[in-house]
Amino acid sequence: MEYLKVKGIEKQVSKLIMGTAWFGPSFEDEIFRMMDTYVEAGGTVIDTGRFYGVAQSEKILKKWFDGRNNRKDLVIVDKCCHPIITPDGAHHPDYWRVKPDLITDDLHYSLFHTGCDFFDLYLMHRDDENVPVGEIIDRLEEHRKEGLIGAYGLSNWELPRVQEAVKYCEKKGYQGISVNNPSYSLAKVRKTRWPGCVYADDEYAQWHEGKDVTLFSWASQAHGFFADIYKRDGSAPQDIQEAFFFDDNFERLRRAQELGAEKGVDSINIALAYVMSQPFPVGAIIGSRSKKEFESCVKALDVKLTQKELDYLCLKSDVR
Repeated sequence: MEYLKVKGIEKQVSKLIMGTAWFGPSFEDEIFRMMDTYVEAGGTVIDTGRFYGVAQSEKILKKWFDGRNNRKDLVIVDKCCHPIITPDGAHHPDYWRVKPDLITDDLHYSLFHTGCDFFDLYLMHRDDENVPVGEIIDRLEEHRKEGLIGAYGLSNWELPRVQEAVKYCEKKGYQGISVNNPSYSLAKVRKTRWPGCVYADDEYAQWHEGKDVTLFSWASQAHGFFADIYKRDGSAPQDIQEAFFFDDNFERLRRAQELGAEKGVDSINIALAYVMSQPFPVGAIIGSRSKKEFESCVKALDVKLTQKELDYLCLKSDVR
């Protein structure tokens, strides 16, 4: 495993971060096996949120934490202010929940349901540009000073708002933004899969270089696109087609397959290595759904891509 240093977090932060958005009671045995394997491999970071797994993932994590007595050994990342998700999995942007009081409400809800008294990192799950940055940051800093969170950051914020938040923290003398959490992957997204999500392009991602703000990428493997499981015959989910089904992305997939064949790994490992080989501090949230899938993801840590290979993969160059 490889590790990052993240401002405000004393523990080791593994570059591979375990995502829990799909966790559900019917998969509990496989989840526990995968989580055990993740920790044995040196993984230290669990990413969750109030509405993940249709509001079930935090409760499942509590059972796992209680059974292993390892809660304090791990870096627990939780999120607040996600729009409502109903039991059928539907998102409801008509009820947008980005408000200072809901930061507090979600924090106490999630602490209770995970069995935690402290989150190492707490992230805004969405943004609302009608809410002043200062109101949001003031509340996050307040909870840090209370000792309920160790560090805080932003998820699905456009870069200008991130920059505004960083400047506000500097002006106020706050600990500041520790993590920025857009989606960032080798693929380019034309249409977001869910309301309010932000997919960073290379220019956005490269802003983190030289900053004390670490990039945590969600959907770092492009929702499975680089596993080559989606065929161009109309059978793929409509939201996947609208997000990824473009000639340039299929060329990126072809090049990832080509490099993977040379390096002895699958194309999805090349895509994950692309994210982790960037010159700025970056952690990759993975959504492996079994012990076997996680063991595949770990192989990406052994893949070291040169700058020429990075440029080749993202179509900046035809030479590698």
